[in-house]
Amino acid sequence: MTEIIETTTDATTPSTTVTASKMLGALASASRNAVAGVIEVDKALFGYARDAVTGYVELGKETIQAKSLSDVLDLHVARAHARIEATAANTREIVELTREKLSETYAPVKEVVAAYRAKDLA
Repeated sequence: MTEIIETTTDATTPSTTVTASKMLGALASASRNAVAGVIEVDKALFGYARDAVTGYVELGKETIQAKSLSDVLDLHVARAHARIEATAANTREIVELTREKLSETYAPVKEVVAAYRAKDLA
């Protein structure tokens, strides 16, 4: 149970009750956004892992079908290079997605704090 302390205020001071209620609402919204963001990032990561595993299965099949050791080496070098490139691209995408989700998560709290500061400075 959350207790909200009521105080007497004048016309220029924001009501503690209203501010506390808004902050609690913003924190609840931020929590929901955080969970949704974590789920979205996890889905992206699992998608990348699935792609990597699929690639390694394909590499195994191609290795078995290779005609020479030289072909096997070429296949593995090419796959390693492609995997490095894909990992770098995936990392950039995850970083950008994480930044976006963090902004969405803390937007409600920032809004309440900005409104409080604006009223406090007025």
